[in-house]
Amino acid sequence: MKVLIVSNSFKGSISAKDVSQSIARGILKIRPNFQITEMPIADGGTGTLEIINDILKGRIISTRATNPLGKKIKTEYGIVNKKKLAIIELARISGLHLLKENFRNPLKTTTQGVGELMKNSIKKGCKRIIIGVGDSATIDCGIGAMSALGIKFLDKHQRPVPPNCSGLLDLYSINSSAITHLKNIEFIVLADVSNKLTGNKGAIVYAPQKGATKKDIFIIDRALKNFRKVILYQYKIDLDKIKGAGAAGGIAGGMYAIMNAKIVSGFQFLCHLTNLKSAIADADLVITGEGRIDKTTFYGKATGKIIALCKKYRKRVILVCGSYSRDLNYKKYGTKKIYSLIEKTDNIKIAKTNASRLLTEIGSAIAQEI
Repeated sequence: MKVLIVSNSFKGSISAKDVSQSIARGILKIRPNFQITEMPIADGGTGTLEIINDILKGRIISTRATNPLGKKIKTEYGIVNKKKLAIIELARISGLHLLKENFRNPLKTTTQGVGELMKNSIKKGCKRIIIGVGDSATIDCGIGAMSALGIKFLDKHQRPVPPNCSGLLDLYSINSSAITHLKNIEFIVLADVSNKLTGNKGAIVYAPQKGATKKDIFIIDRALKNFRKVILYQYKIDLDKIKGAGAAGGIAGGMYAIMNAKIVSGFQFLCHLTNLKSAIADADLVITGEGRIDKTTFYGKATGKIIALCKKYRKRVILVCGSYSRDLNYKKYGTKKIYSLIEKTDNIKIAKTNASRLLTEIGSAIAQEI
């Protein structure tokens, strides 16, 4: 039997590569004659840098940049010298996992570090920059990142606003005259979701997991609507009509309007790069998953897209995850079975720290049931 393991990372626990290896190890203990293909996947979020960098044979650049709360930390991005290409993963410098729960506050967090990495890569001669924007701790519409590149976000009195979501409330105008040197740079934003910018299904959908309280939600909603209004007035672009504009707290939409960035489905980009469709077509069974499976999985994330491809190619698909929403009818999406780490231990902390061992056990359980 040909088994394709194409999993995303389990955020804050285990990389996509290690997920695949762990499940494969468990399967081969029971079915050593199975032919297993491991294909780690990402959608713009955690793991994007590692996967693209490995495929394109880039090199890792170590540097320091600003984290979501304004502190300088060590971080990395990739460069493919022959292509003059930089690969930046927002999660590495502005990611939610970088903050303990009591420090998460999307009104104050910033993407400034993302802009600093872009600036660093441009100084090294990069002419094309890929930015994977999933798993952010931010809802600043990218003004933190773009401020680091020299774009000025101003209030009514022509004073700079804070480079975070709170700053969006007072935003009145944008001055990008100082960035003519960026016009020859191609920016490609890999979005992990397809949400628009504002409204109930916009960037605000992810605010609670980023630490927003009920009171914060109303403030964030006003901030996003004001940013949309300023962009509409100054650039004649309605970000609520741009698919994926709400990705990573609106950084995708902000860079699209102000920096002429292309918004691309992170999954589709990786799908093409890895030749995923052919691998699915060739498999007898597909195993896929991510850390948490719920309704947002089907808003353009890799796992939801893989399930859709399996349905198209009429392939059996099994889901493996850290946890999942109990009210989710996963069978309606064409999956036969779902396995989760939390069902092997009720303790989330134990599940995260022992993910590799538990995934190996799940791999063996899958092999026994086939």
